[in-house]
Amino acid sequence: MLFLSIDTSGSYSCICLIGDNCEVVAENNIVLNENKYFKELNNKQLVPSTLIFKQLDDMFSGLGLNLTNIGGIAITLGPGSFTGIRVSLSIAKTLAYSLNLKISGVESLYACAYSFINKNNNFYLTVVKEFIKDKFYFEIYKIENGTLKKFKNLETGNINEIIYSIAQLNIKSNFVFLGSYNKCKLNGNIQLFNNSGIELDVFDNLRLAYLSGIIAINKFINNKKEQSDFQALTGISPVYVYSGGAF
Repeated sequence: MLFLSIDTSGSYSCICLIGDNCEVVAENNIVLNENKYFKELNNKQLVPSTLIFKQLDDMFSGLGLNLTNIGGIAITLGPGSFTGIRVSLSIAKTLAYSLNLKISGVESLYACAYSFINKNNNFYLTVVKEFIKDKFYFEIYKIENGTLKKFKNLETGNINEIIYSIAQLNIKSNFVFLGSYNKCKLNGNIQLFNNSGIELDVFDNLRLAYLSGIIAINKFINNKKEQSDFQALTGISPVYVYSGGAF
């Protein structure tokens, strides 16, 4: 079974096709404002939804396949780009319904933390991602014996607020920064954390589509789902953050 995974939760559009053995069969990534191809599309005034369909067409035509060859869809829910997530989620839901496909929504910070579950030791992990100005999204997970559990729900805050929040929980935590490898932007953020005595691992957000797909595949295998659960379609929604918290 081929599994399609879509992530537009950041300043990029990532499409990944995953095979039976969890291998990447094909992928198509466009980093907005950095990719020449995207600039050409932008000059033609193509909208994000058109961009995703163009990526899908390029990827499947290059393999000699079409959408009927996939058995399920994973979609990254954010937090992140308000417009990007809404567009890709609408496309994913439409494809799932029209093609009778399994569908799974995966939170981006969870997908990042999931990449650490095969570590030998047990530990807490704080995932941080850029929000606005000097603030970050952050969420704390507990990784224990190959399992991943959310320990503290999604919040936003500056570095001092993140440190205080962890201190209140009376835990020690590792940190991972979920973001782009754009050096100018990334180095500035890393420097802020380094100045606070925090060492960061870095997880490239262009890997989120693949991780979301792997999480979805494992979910469907464990649940032994054979058909699309249409009731779940309405329950999949973006992860947004407002002044009172996440919803």
